[in-house]
Amino acid sequence: MSSQSEVMHCYERIAPLTERMLAQARTGQWGELPAQEAQYSSLVDLLKVIEPLESLTESQVARKYQLLSRINSNHSEICSLVIPQLAYLGEVGKSLEQEEAFQMAYSQVTGIR
Repeated sequence: MSSQSEVMHCYERIAPLTERMLAQARTGQWGELPAQEAQYSSLVDLLKVIEPLESLTESQVARKYQLLSRINSNHSEICSLVIPQLAYLGEVGKSLEQEEAFQMAYSQVTGIR
């Protein structure tokens, strides 16, 4: 094991990543979030593999919980911003489907396509 803990390195990367994701959600940069989410998921998947294999020092455990607190806080706020946006997009999608169905029905009645 190197002097730098791989587990801690992952947590140290995840915390600022969630802060960037939160900033993007706050400013409505929705198109940027999927790439950030993919990076976040990759790091979490890596942690699932390496964390059980590595023992942390007491100070690393304390730092880990500080980072987890930041990560969880950011994640909670991201969800509070993203969930309404997803609901809105779902409603827009339903509206578009209804409009398309109306146009199809109207074109069949009038014979126009």
